[in-house]
Amino acid sequence: MSEKILTVVVPSYNVEAYLADGLESFIHADIMDDLEVLIVNDESTDSTEAIGKAYEERYPQTFRVITKKNGGHGSTINTGIKEAAGKYFKVVDGDDWVNTENFCRLIKMLKRLDVDVVGNNYTWMDHETKQPTKRQEHPFEELEYNRIYHMEDIVGKTLINIHAMTIKTELLREMRVNIDEHMFYVDMEYILFPIPYVNTLIFLEPSVYCYRLGRPGQSMSIKKMQANLKNHLHVLLRLEKYVERLDGKLSEAQRAYINGAIGEMLTSQIKIYISFPLGSGKRREAVALDGFIKKRNPGAYNSVKNKAVWLMRYTRFLIFPAVVLAFKGRRDSY
Repeated sequence: MSEKILTVVVPSYNVEAYLADGLESFIHADIMDDLEVLIVNDESTDSTEAIGKAYEERYPQTFRVITKKNGGHGSTINTGIKEAAGKYFKVVDGDDWVNTENFCRLIKMLKRLDVDVVGNNYTWMDHETKQPTKRQEHPFEELEYNRIYHMEDIVGKTLINIHAMTIKTELLREMRVNIDEHMFYVDMEYILFPIPYVNTLIFLEPSVYCYRLGRPGQSMSIKKMQANLKNHLHVLLRLEKYVERLDGKLSEAQRAYINGAIGEMLTSQIKIYISFPLGSGKRREAVALDGFIKKRNPGAYNSVKNKAVWLMRYTRFLIFPAVVLAFKGRRDSY
């Protein structure tokens, strides 16, 4: 068997309605020998495992099903990191898919590259029509495509999220930190824990990842964000502790990059507080959290770019009720 260039981990829990679409998108004669697809079945109760097994039987050199005890999204990534044979590693959720043509182009590039992280554009796809939505993501517009960068070159210009990121597998193993299990919003742990080991990056224009938007029960809806408020806060605080623990070991650029992401999570956390009705005590929680981050990690505190958050800070959150009323009914998701 030839050496695998890329391992794609497909976290899968009760995705029988979507999984085949995603797995089909990986199939192309030009890449099967270079590609490993690990379908990590998180103890599904539907036919997810059987669908995965059918692909494993058809393409045993490429697809493999790993069935494990239920542990949530983070646990499937942890399993994938342990099992991956590819030089590079990518996560594609079981209800999403890739643009096959651009995915082939990515693998072709990976065979030539030796950078630590590759970032690609990605596309939001309508759940019903499977067509691109009006909201498209081009997070690397401040950067030059096909140019190799170092961490200090990209700080403040972009944040490479899970949909965009392909990373060297060895860096994920080198970080020696498990992603939280039974927890939502651990994507941020996955993209930030390896940053202390990242030096070189490249950004490619083709949009590879197709993210299904609007599926019932997605974790980025306001109701889900409210219900999982503590999960989001837990991940935010764990990242803050991670930076604190690595004090003295991070380069200035690595610290600034992680702090920028923590600042984005802090902004999102405050937005969740704002989404609750007045009288729910969320102003007090917002003030306490914002003050905690200001004291413990001024770099993350000052990295916040949201004007409304800074206005609330300027007024010591006295305008919090007005912001709640202004926010009410404006958005269905973040």
